[in-house]
Amino acid sequence: ETLRDAAPLYPTLRDQHLETIGPNLRARAETLRRSRSRFSDRDAAASRDLSELHRFVRGIPAFARDLRSLTHHIHLAEEVKKKAERPAFRRRWEVERSMLESEPRYDALEEGVAEEMEMERWLRLLCLQSLTGNGIKATRYDALRKEAVQTYGYECLWILRDLEKAGFLRKRETFFMDSMATSYSNLRKALNLIVPEVDPARPEDVAYVSSGYAPMT
Repeated sequence: ETLRDAAPLYPTLRDQHLETIGPNLRARAETLRRSRSRFSDRDAAASRDLSELHRFVRGIPAFARDLRSLTHHIHLAEEVKKKAERPAFRRRWEVERSMLESEPRYDALEEGVAEEMEMERWLRLLCLQSLTGNGIKATRYDALRKEAVQTYGYECLWILRDLEKAGFLRKRETFFMDSMATSYSNLRKALNLIVPEVDPARPEDVAYVSSGYAPMT
């Protein structure tokens, strides 16, 4: 089934945080249960006139459609929640969040290449560290590049060179301390890109999507 605005439930759930989807689905399920029970109760059904029964029969297709949509969204929510709770996903989120807060995470980069993380994913982390840290220490960069070539092959060397030319990777001199302010850290503070406290149920900032980080767009 394709998710689209015309589908039941999707327009109201698509922008919600994962933490709030569960309660909303339960509320919808309770509404459908009450709707069904009104006409499944024999004593109540016996007292209804033909016009009420006719309205109920006409509403059966819509009820069935809503029930299918609810079941579909419950399965989707379960899959998303399952993936979001995986240790690997949580670890990746934590590393990326640290980098976005201008914390050096060379340990994660070293572990990633040692564990033969997917090259494309590792390169993304390397670029993120460079962009948010005003470059990567020359000694660190040389060591990481050496390990990357040993793990991923010489193809990685040419990719690193192209990323350097494009400005995504940059070496920096060792005298620049990791704790010093960078152009990114100044921009992060000025534009309030990190919102530590976000209420997923009543979001006032787009940062609720990633539980704290809001892109400049």
